[in-house]
Amino acid sequence: MNRNDYPKITLYVLFSFMLACFFSMRVFNDGIPGWKHIITSDGRGYYAYLPALLIDQDPTFAKVVKREARLLGYLHYKPGYLVKFEDHVLNKYFAGEALLLFPFFLLGVLFSAITGADMTGYSFFFQIFAGLGALFYLFSGLFFLKRILENMQIRPAVIAWTLIVILFGTNLFYYSLWQPTMSHIFSFFAINGFLWFTIRAIRDWNIKSALLMGLFLGLACLIRPTNIMIILLIPFLSESDKELLQFVHKVRAKKIAGILLLGLLSVVISIQGLMWYIQTGHFAVWSYQNEGFNFGQPEIFNVLFSYRKGLFIYAPLLLISLFGLLPLLLRKRLMFFSIAGFLMISTFVVASWWNWYYGDGFGMRAFIDYYGIFAILLALLMNWNHRRITAILFIFLLTPIVALNLVQTWQYTHLVIHPNSMNAAKYHHIFMRTDSAVINCLGGNEEIADYPINMRQPVKVYENDFEKAGEGWINYSIVETSRSFSGSRAGYLDSLHQFSSGIAIKAGDLGATPASYFISGELMVWDSLPGASNGALVVLSMDTIHRGENWWQGFRLNDVPVKTGKKWRKCSFSLMLPEISNSDGILKVYIWNTQKKPMLIDDFKVGFYGRK
Repeated sequence: MNRNDYPKITLYVLFSFMLACFFSMRVFNDGIPGWKHIITSDGRGYYAYLPALLIDQDPTFAKVVKREARLLGYLHYKPGYLVKFEDHVLNKYFAGEALLLFPFFLLGVLFSAITGADMTGYSFFFQIFAGLGALFYLFSGLFFLKRILENMQIRPAVIAWTLIVILFGTNLFYYSLWQPTMSHIFSFFAINGFLWFTIRAIRDWNIKSALLMGLFLGLACLIRPTNIMIILLIPFLSESDKELLQFVHKVRAKKIAGILLLGLLSVVISIQGLMWYIQTGHFAVWSYQNEGFNFGQPEIFNVLFSYRKGLFIYAPLLLISLFGLLPLLLRKRLMFFSIAGFLMISTFVVASWWNWYYGDGFGMRAFIDYYGIFAILLALLMNWNHRRITAILFIFLLTPIVALNLVQTWQYTHLVIHPNSMNAAKYHHIFMRTDSAVINCLGGNEEIADYPINMRQPVKVYENDFEKAGEGWINYSIVETSRSFSGSRAGYLDSLHQFSSGIAIKAGDLGATPASYFISGELMVWDSLPGASNGALVVLSMDTIHRGENWWQGFRLNDVPVKTGKKWRKCSFSLMLPEISNSDGILKVYIWNTQKKPMLIDDFKVGFYGRK
């Protein structure tokens, strides 16, 4: 076998493997995640343009919402991707992914028509082709990455290993199969395409390269507007200062090609303006209503190193790739400062988003768009040294990292890793464990408040030290005890008293409805027997939160299973409540001792925070 064929053969093998995984999961699997859940999570919003505009001709998305509600089994389903703008309904997500999926949507239409399947946009063939479309763009992105690395004179074996480890050593693998319609795979494709055609334009400027460079830059911005930052990488793609200056001179001298580049970029981006106009009558709007950036308080350390979602905690491969900056620093300063500047600025922007951990998900998914750049650095690092040193690096460092990612992927898909509230204790408790005891064993819930919530001043605070009845509290079980955390009384739970004292208030007591509130609570807990509270749940419920709809949510009180007892410790929780439209509905917060083992609670405090 010719060594130069290693990257090509690697792509074929990887594609075959991923295709087999896709069909085994989505077609030959009757349970979750079957074909009905390919278009899922945020992907519903990115995809929704296609059925709404091409099947329903309905820019309000009303029919799409009804279909999604039936598919999910939610009677009062309210998708998070739809927001209010003036008197209009607006899809907050950009239309780039829908544009890329358009050919696969047409295949769904064709096969549905041939087989007589429902022409809804969400039946079998639509879902299957949406997933296959994501795999197509994944491997197109990997193909562009291969071409980039070949152009940089990276050894074929290093290119092959880079393609393997960037896929299986990061959450790129998870988002390719389990949540393929999220935007990240599509950004990965568009950004890698821009990098490749920019290299071609720098080396051999012509109208074709100008068109393709503009096309892929426009696509990247049309998927996620923050992707515009990739233009900072143009100096990195130049071999020298001289080559960069020649490129700038060519752009200025050959005005026709420059105009074509800018024109095509503008045309692609203007598609979003057209989408906004169809929905709202305005060509330019801020679609992320009640969301924004906190540039004055970026969560850089948390984004990179926190156990909740830290980039280098859940994808340590990317931390190793940064050592690829060393050969650039020593030999090619222009490339070094360009890519280092991009990494710093992009990290600052990602860390400034109001929800810095980007909601539920596996790892720091906001960086997946830029994994091609990390892969280039990794390849430069492996290519820098002698082949034997590269082999040692791969065997003793990269292989364990790939194994770690595959185990953590299994953990996330089997409810071991918490989707949004991991911390150091939880991470260490489940680290590399796959036994049945760790499945769904983590508790706690530590969300952050939505962007419009005023966290400086609570709307209402309810406290109970169990010494006397407080406003809004229902005291189910209280005991006189010398073991109380404060005072002489505490809440008592056992086999006869499963439910703790809790608050029971009318939603109208918090303010006018409809309204959304952020709740923050804490309490002290005493296990009379070792691990007595391991089965305890924090329960939040409301009868008739909307007309004809009740709401209930419960999660484990303890972050991790407790093995000791007879010691007071603090437990806390926080989360956004769903919108409440019934002011007379009774909102309850309490502890449910499902295992009925004896335990005490004290100093229970619950605070509610409303909009600014």
